[in-house]
Amino acid sequence: MPPSGPSANRFRLTLAALFLLGLAIGLIMVARSQVSGDQLNLLARGWLLAEKGQLIPYGLPTSAGGKSPGILTSLLVGLPLVVWRDYRAPTLVVLLCHVAAYLLLDRLLAAAAGRRERLLFALLFWLNPWQLYFAGHLWNANWLVLCGALHTVTAWRLRERPALWASFGHVLVIGLASQLHQSFAILLLATVLLLVTRQIRLHWGGALLAAAVVAASLVPWLQAVSQDASLLPAGKGFVGRGLVKLFPLVRGIGYLLRYPSLSFSDRMTAFDFTSTVGATADAVLAPTVRVAAFSLGVISLAVPILAHRRLWPRLARQWRHRRLPPRSGRAWLSRYCGAVLVAALAAFALSPTTVMAWQGFIILHVAVLVVVLYAAPWFRSRWRQFARRAAGAWLVISVVLAAAMAVGAPMYRRGGRAPRAIALRADHPLLHELGIAERCTVPIDPVNGWWPDALPPPVAPAPDRR
Repeated sequence: MPPSGPSANRFRLTLAALFLLGLAIGLIMVARSQVSGDQLNLLARGWLLAEKGQLIPYGLPTSAGGKSPGILTSLLVGLPLVVWRDYRAPTLVVLLCHVAAYLLLDRLLAAAAGRRERLLFALLFWLNPWQLYFAGHLWNANWLVLCGALHTVTAWRLRERPALWASFGHVLVIGLASQLHQSFAILLLATVLLLVTRQIRLHWGGALLAAAVVAASLVPWLQAVSQDASLLPAGKGFVGRGLVKLFPLVRGIGYLLRYPSLSFSDRMTAFDFTSTVGATADAVLAPTVRVAAFSLGVISLAVPILAHRRLWPRLARQWRHRRLPPRSGRAWLSRYCGAVLVAALAAFALSPTTVMAWQGFIILHVAVLVVVLYAAPWFRSRWRQFARRAAGAWLVISVVLAAAMAVGAPMYRRGGRAPRAIALRADHPLLHELGIAERCTVPIDPVNGWWPDALPPPVAPAPDRR
C-alpha cells in the first residue's frame, strides 16, 4: 500500500527537494557548458544531420583506435538540433537522460528496498558532483549513465522469470551502448555472469529480436568500414594489459571507490571564480576550495572502502552455501551489484588501454548502490543520530562543490585559467548557427589549428599575389 501520514509526507517533500536542487544545478551547468575537441566532433555530426540530412555512420574516435560503430551518436546529437539550433540542445538531452536514469533507479529502490535507501540514493547519486558534472555537458560517455540504469531495471524484471520485452530491452541497451563507448563490455560481461549464476532469465525470442535491431542499425557502419578499414576500433594496446601492468586495473578499482565519494578528478576542481567574484577574491577562494575538496575527498573514501569490505565477504558466504536467486529484492540487488563489479574488474583487466574516469560511468549507479545498501542500516541502529549528521554534512559539501563546479570548473566557464578551448584551422557556419562563437572560446589558427573529422577539410585561402 502507498505510504501515508506525516512521515510519508515529509519523505516525499524531502525527496522532491533533493531532486529539484540537483536539477537546478544541472540546468545551470547546461546553460554554462563549453565546447572543446570532443564536443565539436559530436556537434559536427549533429549539425550535418540537422542542416544537410547527412547521417555519419560512426561515432567518436576510441581509445584503442578507430571510431565507435553505428549511427546512434549522430542521431542523439542531430535530432535535438533539428528542434533547437543551439549547441546546448543535445546537452539538455544528456541531462534528461540522467534524470530518467535517476527516476528509474528510484522506482526500483522503492520496490526493492525502502525510504532510507531512496533518500541516500538521491544524496549519493543524484546530488553526486560526479553525476552532475557529467550530466551538464555534451560527451558520448555521458549518455552511458542511462544505459547502465536501463540494464539494472531490465535485469530486475528478469530476476524471477523470462519476459519478452524486458529481454528485448536488456539486449537492446547493451547493443546501443556499444555504439557510444567500448565500456559497454562491462554490461555484456555482467549479463553473462548474471545468466550463469541464474540471477536473471532471458526470453531468447526477445533477446534475438533486439540483436536483429542492433545489427540493422549497424548496416551503414559496415558499409563505411568496407570502404575504410581504419574505422574499426582496434589497433592500440593489447588485450590483458591491466593484468600485465596492474596499474590500469588498480586505477579502475580506484575510480569505482571514488564515484560514490567526494574525491574528484583534477579537471573537475580546477576552479577559477574570477568572472563571478573578481580576481582578488578568486586568489583566495579558488585554492581554498580546491584544497578543501581534495582533503574531504581523501577522508570520504573511507565510506566506500567500508562498504566494499562488508559486501564481498557477505557475497562470498552466500555463494558458498546456495546459488539460487534470493527471495528479497534487497538481497538480489546486492548480488547484482557484486556481479556487475566483477564484470567491471574483468573488463578493466582485459582493456587494451589504461582505464580512465569515464570508462566506469556506465556503472556509476552500481558503485553508489554498494554504499547505499551498506549505509542504510546505520539509520536504524543506535548510531542513527551520527548517521543523520553525517548525511547532512555530506549533503552540504556535495551541493557546495557541485555549485563551485557549475561556475568555476573549466567546462562551465568561459576563459580563465586552463579554459576548455581548441583552436580551429578555419571558421565554419556551425560555430555561429549553434551559438558556439558567442558563448565559447574557439580561436582560429590556420597553421596549427584542429578540425572535426566529420566536416570536409577547410579550403585554404588563395595566396596573395600582389
